[in-house]
Amino acid sequence: MEVYLRYGNAFQKVDLPSSSRVYIAKGFISKRQVNLEETLSNSLDEPVGTDSLEKMVSPGSRVALIVDDTTRPTPIKSLLPLVIARLLKRGLSKDDISIIMATGAHKRPTWDEVGAKIGRLVLDSGIRVYVHDPLDKKELKLIGFTSRGTPIWINSKALDADVKIGIGLIKPHPWAGFTGGAKIILPGISAWEAIGKNHFLAVSEEARIGNIEGNPVRGDMEEAAQKTELDMIINTILDDRGRPIDCVVGDPIEAHRKGVEVVRTLFETSIDEEVDVAIWAFGPGDNDLWDVIGGKFIGAHKKILKDGGTLILVAECSNGIYKYNEYGLRHVDYSGRVADYSRVIEMLRSGASPDEIISETLRGNMPYMEVGVKAYIISTLIRRSNIIIVSHNLRKEDVKWLGSLARTATEAVSQAIQLEGEDARIAVVPEAYASDGYIFRRA
Repeated sequence: MEVYLRYGNAFQKVDLPSSSRVYIAKGFISKRQVNLEETLSNSLDEPVGTDSLEKMVSPGSRVALIVDDTTRPTPIKSLLPLVIARLLKRGLSKDDISIIMATGAHKRPTWDEVGAKIGRLVLDSGIRVYVHDPLDKKELKLIGFTSRGTPIWINSKALDADVKIGIGLIKPHPWAGFTGGAKIILPGISAWEAIGKNHFLAVSEEARIGNIEGNPVRGDMEEAAQKTELDMIINTILDDRGRPIDCVVGDPIEAHRKGVEVVRTLFETSIDEEVDVAIWAFGPGDNDLWDVIGGKFIGAHKKILKDGGTLILVAECSNGIYKYNEYGLRHVDYSGRVADYSRVIEMLRSGASPDEIISETLRGNMPYMEVGVKAYIISTLIRRSNIIIVSHNLRKEDVKWLGSLARTATEAVSQAIQLEGEDARIAVVPEAYASDGYIFRRA
């Protein structure tokens, strides 16, 4: 069987044994253009599990529109005018409406970036626009704790609103199962410490891509959103080219689950067994090794690759192991500076055990808690599997702490078959960065 694996901006072809049972993640590109305005209007007319927007508000109601940030492809600038128009038609004034950009612990965007995200017409309309700051305690209020002990420490401007509406998108997520829904509250508009506490739950084997039931990360988020009284979500679903496919509106859990089923239908390859070999390819988001192992992949192997199995990571790594920069999807440390992961990577390279990494994480010796969890997952994976990195830009000594090095995907597959046998069960995610296609084991 021929499979093409994304490597940088190109592909590498591999031939998998005909005797192997092969599962391949497939993305989705829509063949028809969806009218987003019409789709959103229909969804707003028939929300899932809630009253309509018009029934939720009345003249003088204070409404917070909580939108995802510049790291997400949600077409916010197309959605917001439609929602705002309905609120104004209901008798609200612009002074009754505020927009809060939910950054979580991401790097703070510039106002030009905010304008590009929400649209200059909205930014210049007179409606108040705020960018969440997880470190500004004067603008945060602690209202309680989840049953898992996570502080419900929320943006006070959102808490002051009579009606809170979260606007984002639903796509697979390596820890929360899927994005969207309650995630707009936690981590979206939560305190830095609360985000870290929630993300620490990703050590669980149930915190994995495509998993909702029993997922402590998702459950914690939804509990925080309920206690914050998030009233409604508006979540889009996009194809692999970022074009709208569908939109769900309504209750933060019920409407989210409806959207999740759409995403599953389009992007999920379901399996009912562990595999011997798992292959992930990351082009064009494979500039350095940390972006690969600490990014979209992290935890995606859970309950898919057997203990002792072989993991192949196909990544160009033109910048080597790690290159600090402040661009793209970056998180901030407690000083507000874009986090530097150099020390964490050195710990991994020196052979730090999962126990040592957890200790350092709990003692606050990581740039932020999530990176400690990532390092723990990686350290555990190193000890449970045989890892082969495919890259022509790395040296064997660069990756010996992680596994072995192959120059081509064909070479790596040959090594894996020697280890696991010609009849190996193989899972392949050929475009883990460029596509939302994923593999989920219904364990």
